[in-house]
Amino acid sequence: MATNGNEINQTPPKYLKATGRSMWTRLMPLIGGQLEESDRALVESYCFNYQLMREAYEDIKDNGIQYPLYKIVMTSRGDIVNPKHFEGLKANPATKTLSDATAKLNMLGQQLGLSPQSRAELAKLPKASDKQETMADLLNGGDSIDF
Repeated sequence: MATNGNEINQTPPKYLKATGRSMWTRLMPLIGGQLEESDRALVESYCFNYQLMREAYEDIKDNGIQYPLYKIVMTSRGDIVNPKHFEGLKANPATKTLSDATAKLNMLGQQLGLSPQSRAELAKLPKASDKQETMADLLNGGDSIDF
């Protein structure tokens, strides 16, 4: 856990709805110890996009991926010829919201170390306890240079 006094607050932001707050409370035990307060915006964005993704999915479940589009056909005098002329299908706007939120979750999750690949990359980073090589070590194995 970070011990520099800049630990991220474990309390979710009030503006998040229940779904976003729920994600926050599940996420923080997993990654909170690796984060500082300066990382808060990443976590907020992750939780907010999770909330958007779930809302978009619920809309798609309720209204479908696409819906029929109808038009009223009238004569030049204004008489209705066909009150419900089928024009075709229109994509539910929630499908784009779902797609965008899923892509953002993927990107933010990688930044936060939530994917197997990003965890593997983070594991390769040197730890603070690893021996730090000096420039002299890199140039000539640490032997002193006589000029």
